[in-house]
Amino acid sequence: MPLSPLNPFDVTCIDDKTVAVTTVYENTIVIVDTKNKQITNAIKTGACRVGKGIVAIQLPNNKVITVVEDNNIKSYQIYITTSGENIYYTGNSFIVKCYSVKGEKRWEYKDESILSGLTGIAVDQNGIVYVISNTTSNRSVVLISSDGKYGRELLTEQNGITNSFGINVRSNNLNVVSYNGNVLQFNIK
Repeated sequence: MPLSPLNPFDVTCIDDKTVAVTTVYENTIVIVDTKNKQITNAIKTGACRVGKGIVAIQLPNNKVITVVEDNNIKSYQIYITTSGENIYYTGNSFIVKCYSVKGEKRWEYKDESILSGLTGIAVDQNGIVYVISNTTSNRSVVLISSDGKYGRELLTEQNGITNSFGINVRSNNLNVVSYNGNVLQFNIK
């Protein structure tokens, strides 16, 4: 289903037939019925304000709620995922943070030697975090322990990680999407 001229940025599943798509320039979240291939709602979010934090939108009434207040978020491009009672995010830097859904900081992981130009984040059923490091000097998928204390490169350019921006993990499968349109799938048992 084409979403042009909306310039999609990121997508998340709401349920088995509905996704939410954020847009780059329109400051809109589009709700899409994937079965009927129709846009069912367009939520205007207002201008993106760097340094505000992480906000959530209640779908029944489109009410905006600040979940995490963090004036250190300095990037327009942040990547967020949730798992259970945790919110994980990263911007285009070398830091990954974990907060509770109530906005309490649980941990922060920094490692400039393996994290840079972060462009995607996912969490598996065990709370292990996967992020894409995407700079010319380091193109890799980095694994971070569930407590945020340890990290290591899991996949590199030798595994085909080049210009990647999207990542998803389900069961034992890790999917990585590249700007060139390639989708790579890895078994991570």
